Amino acid sequence: MSESAIVVVGTEAYIPHAQSLMANCVKQGNWAGDFCFLCAQDCDTSKLEGRGIHVFQCEEKSWSNAVKFHLFSPYFRKWERLLYLDCDILIQGDLNEACNELEDRFPLILCDGPQQSTVLDDWIHFAELTGDGPEKHPEVFAELTKRFPHIHQQIHTSDAMCFCPDTIPETTTQELLDVQAEFQAINPRSYDQQVFNLLLYDRMGFMGKDHCTWFPFDEPSNRVVSEPRGWDGTEEPEILHYWSAHAPWIEKTPDAGGYFNYRLDKPSYDVYQENLAAFETVFPRS
Repeated sequence: MSESAIVVVGTEAYIPHAQSLMANCVKQGNWAGDFCFLCAQDCDTSKLEGRGIHVFQCEEKSWSNAVKFHLFSPYFRKWERLLYLDCDILIQGDLNEACNELEDRFPLILCDGPQQSTVLDDWIHFAELTGDGPEKHPEVFAELTKRFPHIHQQIHTSDAMCFCPDTIPETTTQELLDVQAEFQAINPRSYDQQVFNLLLYDRMGFMGKDHCTWFPFDEPSNRVVSEPRGWDGTEEPEILHYWSAHAPWIEKTPDAGGYFNYRLDKPSYDVYQENLAAFETVFPRS
């Protein structure tokens, strides 16, 4: 077993996306470590089994975003470092080198970002997606801001995270589940990002654009110096986050956002399809 693992979280329907991403990590990311798929108990993982891929079916009986809280389970202490990746990501550089550099900043949980929004902005945004903004739950939002003074600070995004499992207290997953249960009224879909930022904020840091960024920021027109964002214009991020609306598995027209990957020099959909087709070869059954 390797000292490092890439973890992907998903449902049964997302297994093809996980397969493509895993092949992408090997083919374009030169990944030499292990892989693990994290899911709920009702997920049929037979398409991944017998291929050297670890599968962790956590205690959640069925899918919710709370499955992602189990990234911090003691199960992962079998590895010295983890790289978590959302499925709507493309890899375009060496992940081993990226993790070697990020490891120097442990015990921080290193995340994608930064975004311009605050932790509170995230809570408001996802509450309003369900029709329950601050005006419907003023007392809950008042408690939130009272208990967590860092809620007005810049948010860490959780689409990609790199950390050392041994530095994570064994109770972390349960604490995340408890916080989510307490504030369920304003987060009924158990979105994970804002819960991570409530409980783990002091332990989180940013990977930086050298390693991870949102896809428009790596387009040639945005490879610029930007003091507010901390860019010097020479960054070559290995990890590119597309967000679900622009995900690599969506076939796009040339004028659509996320159509072309400029580092790999082809449409993102083609990269996705080629890696999905290569999965059987990259991960043959034993």
